[in-house]
Amino acid sequence: MGGKVKLTTGNEKHVVYKKTTKRGEGKVGDIMVNHTSKDKGTYDTISLTRTANAKTVKQGIKAEKDWHKKNDKPKKNGKVSSMAKKRG
Repeated sequence: MGGKVKLTTGNEKHVVYKKTTKRGEGKVGDIMVNHTSKDKGTYDTISLTRTANAKTVKQGIKAEKDWHKKNDKPKKNGKVSSMAKKRG
């Protein structure tokens, strides 16, 4: 798995990729996650190398999925996501 990988976890769309330019958040070579929804604000782009010690895109995907398993919260409309229901 290389390049940009699109995934949906925690009912949100994400793009996990390896940074190749010196612009924006993180350093060149860092594994980054971008939350593609427009309402994310300051949490739009996160370095998974810094937060989860990910060295590859595959490790970044696993870190993102694990984070959403541990931090799954109800939506603003009061409904609980399907993953939270399955966990009881």
